[in-house]
Amino acid sequence: MTEQASAPPSLIDLSTLIQNGSFEETLEALEAVVEHLERGRLTMDESIAWYEAGLGLSRRCSELLEQAELRITRLDAEYFGTSQSAPPWASEDSWNRDAQLRLTET
Repeated sequence: MTEQASAPPSLIDLSTLIQNGSFEETLEALEAVVEHLERGRLTMDESIAWYEAGLGLSRRCSELLEQAELRITRLDAEYFGTSQSAPPWASEDSWNRDAQLRLTET
């Protein structure tokens, strides 16, 4: 999308992105849908259709983010050789233990 208010993608194009768009394409389309809705020049039925498309795009972005997070978790587990869902420093308890150790050392 360009900086100027351009024509929004068609609802057909949006349904394709909802099914198999990349994260970047889907997020860009979601931003275009929001801009289109904010202009307020739609009938109620059109607004509902665009809102529904926006929800689908939002779900797609969330799914892609979850997939990326799972992939990173698996990579961390392979790299660190553990079955933990996150590296040791990612837990709040780990940070607290480190902070407590530093406090007792002084």
